[in-house]
Amino acid sequence: MAGEPAAPTTSGEAAEPESDTLLALAESELAAGDISAARKHARRAALLDPASPRAALLATAVNVLAADLSSHHAVLLLTEDDSASPLPASTLRRHFKSLAKSLRAYPGASPAVVAAAEEALGRAAEAFEALIAPPPSQETFWTACAGCRLLHEFERKYVGYRLICPSCRRSFIAAEAPPPPEAAPPVPAPAPVLPKPPSAKKPKTEKLEMTLAEMQLQLAKKRKARKKLSRSQVEEEDDEEVEVENNNSDLMAVVDSDFYNFDADRGERCFKRGQLWALYGDEDGMPRHYALVDEVLRGSRFRVRIRWLDGEEGKPCGQFKVGKADTLDSVNVFSHLLTCERVARELYQVYPRKASVWAFHGGQEGNARRGKYEIVVFLSGYSDQYGASFGYLEKVKGYRSIFTRRDVGAHAVHCLQKGDLGAISHQIPTRKVSKGEGSALPPGDCWELDPASLPPELLHVDPRN
Repeated sequence: MAGEPAAPTTSGEAAEPESDTLLALAESELAAGDISAARKHARRAALLDPASPRAALLATAVNVLAADLSSHHAVLLLTEDDSASPLPASTLRRHFKSLAKSLRAYPGASPAVVAAAEEALGRAAEAFEALIAPPPSQETFWTACAGCRLLHEFERKYVGYRLICPSCRRSFIAAEAPPPPEAAPPVPAPAPVLPKPPSAKKPKTEKLEMTLAEMQLQLAKKRKARKKLSRSQVEEEDDEEVEVENNNSDLMAVVDSDFYNFDADRGERCFKRGQLWALYGDEDGMPRHYALVDEVLRGSRFRVRIRWLDGEEGKPCGQFKVGKADTLDSVNVFSHLLTCERVARELYQVYPRKASVWAFHGGQEGNARRGKYEIVVFLSGYSDQYGASFGYLEKVKGYRSIFTRRDVGAHAVHCLQKGDLGAISHQIPTRKVSKGEGSALPPGDCWELDPASLPPELLHVDPRN
């Protein structure tokens, strides 16, 4: 009755947070197949508790599952602005990598949530592959100038067009001719029998007048663009985070380290103004880009304003000047905090420091598309006058990312001089491994390396002897 005191709670009973209640509802609705209702409650839970990994995973998974399958951009949770114009393959790759990490199931997740995350990841992978698939290759044909009889190659759509030869400056109709031998460069060939131009179908005022040089330049540009896109797709397929599952879907799985959780060092709460971070690059996903955190934007989702550090192209060491501003909304593009020296107001100096681990560029192995790496630990800090000393590391069998010194003694110490800095590829986040009694690790120092900064060939677990 009104005015009566509320009944006391029983022993052990506690008021359940609203976010947990909403998540429980969302999971039960997800198990029942009601994606729309699950999405509604998961969104509310994520707004109430943005730091909850349970809420973040569930909200991301149901958003993907609720998206229109006919829209690849919608499945990848891209905005309408992103779908208005084609995004570069590198941007799509970076976004998909971030989304895949967001769909990683946390320990203890319910079977319904795990299944939803896996299905969402599969849909996202299919949408990503569809968006980065190279356009169908243009068929080409060979033609010969009727005046000087030089052979040239063009896209097939120009068959029958009137072209202007850059050699003799005569116009001719582009008719098909036999191609030259593959082993030899184009040579003069007998003039083919030239058909009449399709003037009946095309008014004279609309005939295409282009020199052969212009046509060849246009063809070369298109070939270069197709080659670049194909190479990006191959690198993505070779990435250590892509695994072929039994359902024949390419799913990106984050490779776990053996002991230490490196993701904890790059969580959303780790970012502060004035920090310098290393970011993963677009070529092979290694952390070769640097940025200064200008501002951490507060809100329901992660957003930071940064300023890129501009240095010598392709080199991770040297002096870097603070450059253009940008805004990033994914924590997954960041690798690790950068240890460097500030030499001026907007000028920083990055060099290997003692006990830091770096990757050196190696040679190509056979017809491999990506270079091999040598992993080293620096035994002293670098200086222009004295250089630095380092030792090579090798992987410990039976582990995914544990390394130890490859050699011991005086011959195991090597020197890096100023002229050798071009051999450095990137720094690798590292933790020294402490060993207790009965440890299976080899004697001597051991380091655990961040798998996200290692090439795929080093992530396979070799069996112990």
